[in-house]
Amino acid sequence: MMKYLYALRCDLNKTVVNIGFAGAVLLTAVLCFTAPVYYDNSLDKNYSVLEALFSLDRSLRESEPAFASVRIISAGMSGYITMFLPITVAFPFMVSFCAERNSGLIRTAAARTGEVRYCLSKFTASFLSGGLAAALGLIFFGIIVLFAFPSVGSYKLTEEQLSELIPHSPDVTVLLSIAAAFVYGALTTLPAFFLASFCRDPYIITCVPFLLCYIWKTVLEKLAANAMESGSFELMEKYYAFYPEAVTRVIIDSDHTKSINVTLFFNAGLLVLTAAGAVCIFTHRQDKGR
Repeated sequence: MMKYLYALRCDLNKTVVNIGFAGAVLLTAVLCFTAPVYYDNSLDKNYSVLEALFSLDRSLRESEPAFASVRIISAGMSGYITMFLPITVAFPFMVSFCAERNSGLIRTAAARTGEVRYCLSKFTASFLSGGLAAALGLIFFGIIVLFAFPSVGSYKLTEEQLSELIPHSPDVTVLLSIAAAFVYGALTTLPAFFLASFCRDPYIITCVPFLLCYIWKTVLEKLAANAMESGSFELMEKYYAFYPEAVTRVIIDSDHTKSINVTLFFNAGLLVLTAAGAVCIFTHRQDKGR
C-alpha cells in the first residue's frame, strides 16, 4: 500500500506540474464559454455564453433570469465541451506518460513499483488530474462569469421561480457544478488512458477518444430524436442516460429516477472495465508498454 501511495504521489506530481495541465485548465475554461444559455424564440437561435456576452444588450442580460451568473456556471459543462473535453483532459497525463514510455524509463519504474501498482497509480493519477483540470477550468470560467453577468439576487425572483431556475440554493449549485465538472473530467480520461496502455502515439491517444465521443453522442442523438418522433418518451429518457454529459445532470439535479441509476451504473462499469483492461494489457505485454 505504501509503495502504491508513493508511486501515486510521484505520478500526480509529474502529471499536475507540467504545461499540459495548465493548458487543459485553460482550454476547459474557454470551452465552457460555448455552453448554450439562452434561446431566442423570435430568431429561433441558441446563444452561447460568449455570444450572450458580446452580441446581446446589457439590458436584456439584466432583465432575463436565464443570464443569472449561477445558472450560467451550472450550464458550463455543456456545448462543445462535451466533445472536446476528452482531448483536453488527456494532456496532463499524456505528456508525462508518453515521455516516460518513449525514454524507456517505464521498464525501470514498473519493475521497482510492481506492474499492477504501477498501472493503477498511473490510472488514478490520470483520473484525478483530468478531474482537477475540468474543475479548475470551470472555477476559472465561473470567476469571469461572476463579474460579467448579474447575480441571481438582482432579479428579485420568488422562491418558486428560483427553484425553476436552479435546482438548489446558489452556493450549493456552484459547489455541485464544480463537483460535476470534476467527475465528468475524470471519467472522460478513461478512453485516453485505455489507449495509452498499448499505444505510444500521443496524437492517437488524444484524437481517438474525441472521435469515439463524437460518434457515440451523434448516434444517441439520432436514436433519441427517432424515439421522440414516435412518441416513445420513456425510451428517449433512457437514451439521455447514456449521453457523455449525463453524469453532470445527475450530480447537479439529483432527482432519483431510473435514468439516473442507469447513468451511475454505466459510468461505474466503464471505470472498472477501463482499469481492469489496462492492468490486464500492461501486465501481459512482454515489453511492458514500450
